[in-house]
Formats: sequence, structure tokens, C-alpha cells
Amino acid sequence: MSLFSKEVSSHEIHYTWWSRLRRIYKFLKRSWKRKKQEEKRKQEEKRSKKRKEKKFLRKKRWRKFKVVLRSFFRKKKKSKKEIELQKRREYLIKWRKRRRYRRFVVIVKGFFKQSQRSIKRKERLAIRKKEKAYARYRKKRIYRFILKRNIQILFDVLRGRGLPKKRGKSGPSLWRQLWYPEQLSITANSLMFFLLSYFFISFFDKLGMAVTSLLFDYKTVIYYYKIVFLVDYDAWYADSIKTIFATGPIVGLLIGVLSMIVYSIVYLENGILKILLLWAIFHGFNGIINGALIGSMLGKGFGYVVMYLYYSDTGKLVMSLIAVTLAVIIGSASTKYWIMSGNSYYNYSKPKNRQLFMYSQVLLPFIFGNIIIYFINQPEIQVYDIMVNLAMIFMVLPPLFLNGGYQEYYFDEEPKKIRISVRTLLFTIVFIGAFRILLDIGLRIG
Repeated sequence: MSLFSKEVSSHEIHYTWWSRLRRIYKFLKRSWKRKKQEEKRKQEEKRSKKRKEKKFLRKKRWRKFKVVLRSFFRKKKKSKKEIELQKRREYLIKWRKRRRYRRFVVIVKGFFKQSQRSIKRKERLAIRKKEKAYARYRKKRIYRFILKRNIQILFDVLRGRGLPKKRGKSGPSLWRQLWYPEQLSITANSLMFFLLSYFFISFFDKLGMAVTSLLFDYKTVIYYYKIVFLVDYDAWYADSIKTIFATGPIVGLLIGVLSMIVYSIVYLENGILKILLLWAIFHGFNGIINGALIGSMLGKGFGYVVMYLYYSDTGKLVMSLIAVTLAVIIGSASTKYWIMSGNSYYNYSKPKNRQLFMYSQVLLPFIFGNIIIYFINQPEIQVYDIMVNLAMIFMVLPPLFLNGGYQEYYFDEEPKKIRISVRTLLFTIVFIGAFRILLDIGLRIG
């Protein structure tokens, strides 16, 4: 042991066995009392909570009873909005009664009093009467002059003097004016857009058919003149024929409808690009309308769809008449838009000078365009495509005959020059050259 350490006496507590039992018993008794007290406290809380809920329900029922009881003896107070609405209803009811009364008074007075017209209305009626009287007088004079002139010509023929000499028109003829530089520029611009719209729609027509053929596991090759299906004859069936050969004209129709929507928005603009939309409308509708007409006669193209619809000869005839009628209607409806396309070249459009413009803008591009398409498709010529393009004449002729019936149109006063668009010419040459050269090799789909 160390010098500095001290011994610490340790006192150990010893319990006898009976004292330990007594301590355990006391501990268990205390825990049992606490548990009892805790249970009593929780039960008391539950009872108090139930008493409060019952008390609240009694108060709630009593309030409801008082509200119901008061409703029998006290009128409900209306809000400001309800009061205003009620006043408005009462006002409208009184106003309707006053209006009926005023109408009744006016109707009754109308039986006993002559109607009085306003001064302005009398003046308008007088002006209309004068105009009608002048129109009748003018017609009578024209009829008298025609009758008198024809009688005079008849007597001259009977006397041996012969028919009157024809008076030549002053100035160059219409066909001679078509070859002036300005008119040739209009024709060239329209011709470029005619070709662009045709080859653009033709490409997407064939592409739509090729993509649709993939649904039936048909492989195709697109050429510039037709689409070749790499399929055995036995692999074709009615549904595939109708779906594939109807897709091309429907794609063209969708392009035509979209072009029509866009043109209806931009037709007042001065640019010449809108002429592309006009020709796209014609080519888009022509593919499905005249495609049905020519296809039903030749049994090719869209005619396969008509054949597999199993129409009789009478049905095909009726469908052909409907196709021609629709083509004429579309051409007639487009007359105004062809006239409005003149704002790209002129400041106004008058009926006497309009025929020359329509020939340069519509007829000559149609003729020259079909000739160029014929030579571009050499040496492979498809009679169906040529006939469908020529059938567009049903759309082209109405604007040529109906343009004189429209009023004079005055456009903006900015000075304009009529010249060929060099950019359009170059783009058309490049586009058509690429179309002809690349698709001569063939584009395989599938």
C-alpha cells in the first residue's frame, strides 16, 4: 500500500428475504394504484367530453328550432342585390306593359291616320323612281334604234344596196396585244408558278401514295412520270387499291384547301407569289375532280378507286357530270381572285381592259404549261396525266368569260412596273431540273 492511501470502509446493505418480499409488494401496490387513478382520470375525461358533445347538440337543436320557429313569424331580410333585382324585375314588367300599350296605340292610330314618311326617305324613293324611269326610257330607245336599223338594212338589201360595211376596231387586236413585252412578262411569271405548283403537288401526290403503301408492306419506287409498286399481282386487294390510289388526290386536295385559306388572307397584297397559291388551288382540286372524271373513263389513277367502289355505268356518268359541274363552279368562284391578282401589275382593273389581262394571266400559262409538261415528261408519257391536265380547261374557261361582269377595282396608287421575276425564273428552272434528273434515277420507299 502507498503511504498516502487510506482504507475506506465499505458498508454493504443486506435485506432479508421477507423484507424483500414486502418491498416488492409495496411497489406493485403503488403501481396498481397509479394505474387505477389513470384509468379513472381517462374515464372522467371521456364522460366530460360526451357531456360537452351532448350539451353542444342540445344547443344546436335549440338554435335550429328557434330559427324555424322565427321563420313562421318573422319575414326574411333581403340583401341589397336581391332588392335591386326585385326592383329591376318590377321595372321590366311595367316597361313591357307600357311598350304593349304604345304598340296598341300605334296600331290603332295606323287605321285612322295616313303614314308619314321622312323627307330623306321620300328623296331616296324619288331618286329611285327617276332611275327606273330613265332605265326604261333608255331600253325603249335601244329597242327602237335596233328595230329601225334592222328595217333599214332589210330595205337596203331589197333595193340591191347590200349589207352595211363592217367598221374595224381602232387600235391593235387582242391577240396582237398578247405579244407585247408587258403581257409576255405577266404570262412568263404566271407560267413559272403554274409549273412550280404542278410539280410540287405531283411530287407530294406520289410521295403520299408511297408512304401509304408502307401500311400494306408494299415497296415502291418514285419516278418523275409515275410510281412503280414492287408487288406481285396477287398481293393486291380491294382495300389496298382504294386506300393507296385515293391518297394522292386527297393530298393534292389538302394542299389546294390550305392554299385557298392562305390566299383568302393575302389576296390584297401586291406580291406576285400569291399567283402560286391560285395555281396550287387549281391543281389541287383538279387532281381529285378531273382525276375522277378521266380515271373513270380510262380506268387508271383515281379511276381504280372508282372501279372498286363498284358503281354502275349510270353511276359513273352521274359522277362525271358532278365532276364537270364542280370544276365549273370552282372556276367561276375563282374569277374575282384572278381579277384581284392584277394589283401586282396595275393600279386599277376595268372591264374593258380586263380580258387582255385574263388571257395573259390564265389562258396562255395554261396552254404553254401543258406543252412544257409534255416535253419534260419525255420519253415516258402518261396519257392519264395529260388528260387530267387538259381537263383543267373546265376551271380555266369560266374566269375568261365571267370577268367582264365584275365592277371596277381600284388598287393602291404606287407606280408599278411589269417585268419578269428573275428569281422566280431561276428557282423554277433549278426546281424542275432537280425534279427531272433526281427522279429519273428513282426514289425508293420501303
